[in-house]
Amino acid sequence: KDAPLLLEHPTIKKIAEKHGKTPAQVLLRWATQRNVAVIPKSNNKERLAQNLDVLGFDLKEEDMKEIKGIDRGLRFNDPLNYGVAQPIWV
Repeated sequence: KDAPLLLEHPTIKKIAEKHGKTPAQVLLRWATQRNVAVIPKSNNKERLAQNLDVLGFDLKEEDMKEIKGIDRGLRFNDPLNYGVAQPIWV
């Protein structure tokens, strides 16, 4: 409940400013650099272009560690919360 939105988190904003990118681009790049598939949603042409630009830069290892340090053990998409009897990866 007291966790700030990731798009507004000071660490994310600092890294975004350092790279000249938006917080959303930093979060998308963090996921893709970890080989996690992401499907961003937007109807806004500017944001669509920004989403495509996330492969145009790399986060440094120190950036990746800082973002990982934000972890508070929260899960936002837990398959068990959607009535799935067993994890989908089994």
